[in-house]
Amino acid sequence: MLRCKAINFLFFILPLKCWQDFLISSHIQKCPSCQKKLASIEEVKPFLIEESEAGSIEGVWPEIKKKLNQEKRKKPRSLWFRLKWAFGIASFLIAAAAGIWFYRTLALDKTYLKENLVERFQINYIRIENKPARAFLFQPHDSEMIVVWAEKNI
Repeated sequence: MLRCKAINFLFFILPLKCWQDFLISSHIQKCPSCQKKLASIEEVKPFLIEESEAGSIEGVWPEIKKKLNQEKRKKPRSLWFRLKWAFGIASFLIAAAAGIWFYRTLALDKTYLKENLVERFQINYIRIENKPARAFLFQPHDSEMIVVWAEKNI
């Protein structure tokens, strides 16, 4: 259900026809819960007509031409369409910047990792042949490996 909401959000946030087509073909046609929201064949049949029912099409072309001319005169895309694009691009840039910032602060901060490793690593005592021994810790340069060397007290 959460995936369906995310797909729905992505569908409306980016109004590109090729993007919306991809979302429809990859998710909506395969998801059972999304298919329940689509109209069934029985619900659509009353709106379909056959060619024989259409009658003469002689008067259709002038009406289509008139509608096309009216649409050409309309003003360019509305401010709302531009705001949707601006919001989409700004959201993407903010998400990308936040992702890069989290990656750089958490994954690349080696001092943070080393401090955690030092706090977690502790040797309480080492015995060799039931006698106390001396312990040496060694961490090779640029490595996460720690070598523990123990030797007898003489």
